[in-house]
Amino acid sequence: MTARSALQAATREIHEALHGTAPFAAIADGSIDRDGYAALLARLHRYHSAMLGPCAAGARVLDAPALNVAQHGRVMALEDDLAFLGARVLPAMADSVTDAGFAVGSLYTVFGSVLGGKVIWRQLATLLPDGQGRSFFAGTQGDAALWRLYCEKLENYAATADMAQIIGGARHAFARFETVVAAPPALAAE
Repeated sequence: MTARSALQAATREIHEALHGTAPFAAIADGSIDRDGYAALLARLHRYHSAMLGPCAAGARVLDAPALNVAQHGRVMALEDDLAFLGARVLPAMADSVTDAGFAVGSLYTVFGSVLGGKVIWRQLATLLPDGQGRSFFAGTQGDAALWRLYCEKLENYAATADMAQIIGGARHAFARFETVVAAPPALAAE
């Protein structure tokens, strides 16, 4: 079994549950409005800003600085989208994960979401038809190459690393995401 397959299996349940959370369900069925979308982006900004530290640590461990640069770009895209919508930025919950395997696992969750974001980008076409306000979900042309880079580096790293630590990091990142995105709006803004 590859490291990527092990991570998929270990996080499948929480990953699938997140698709059904209220904001993503509202995007999928077309019922989200601009205010609801802005609130979701503020939550996503809070999460991705908090994950800057673990992503930087994971990128260092994997000797893949492009992954760190890309995460900073995603945070900037969220800030651009929030500015377009006239929404405020929520304070980030600092995450100071520095354990090597744990950080590599966190990176799996954060970068795995990029490809799914492209589906959400298409689902938002009715709400924001000109593309403005949804650059975070649009991602970049280099996203698929960055995912391949991560997967290649993951397999090399996992060959000699503690897979339980990597899985723990991925689960941690999913749990943090769930805390931010699935929480009632009042709690997410605190």
